[in-house]
Amino acid sequence: MNEQIKTTEKPDRANLKSLSLGMASEISLVVADEGFGEKPIDLVEALAFAMFIVADTYSLAHRDKDKAIAAIHGFYDDMQDYFITNVIIKDRQVADADEIQAIADKFHDLSRRRFMEYGKRFKQDILDPMAMSCPITVSYLLDNLFIEPINKEEKLQLVGAVSEKVLYFWAGCVQSFKGNYATH
Repeated sequence: MNEQIKTTEKPDRANLKSLSLGMASEISLVVADEGFGEKPIDLVEALAFAMFIVADTYSLAHRDKDKAIAAIHGFYDDMQDYFITNVIIKDRQVADADEIQAIADKFHDLSRRRFMEYGKRFKQDILDPMAMSCPITVSYLLDNLFIEPINKEEKLQLVGAVSEKVLYFWAGCVQSFKGNYATH
């Protein structure tokens, strides 16, 4: 990769990281606001979902697909480093190198696997012109978000509010990337 691409992708990666962390935080707030604050969520799942939304939107908006892919790969590495350094080592105070490596590997595998899984669901959602709220994608998120799975009624209670927040963030990502990377 040439030096110019490396230099121009750094601010993009920082923006992608900021948007993802904000979205993951907002998802947890929506869940709490809807009365599910006592049910613990999987932070890695929330981050993986947010990373998917941000990276997918970025790749669609960017004119130069090679630069977009390079920035997204770097962004995923940045998120893994952030998660390990700030959540696992600082917050959870894990010091064992083998345990840290095992968590890093799990995060790496999950975030990349989920990108593919969320992508499949999102493609199903966009095939239905009447589905304005990505119900398949959000349903999959809710199936994986809670440490202890929620029941069907609880899931139905959350789908609308979470879908609304996802669309809000998706629109924000589109707006954020639109001026800088428009394909037109």
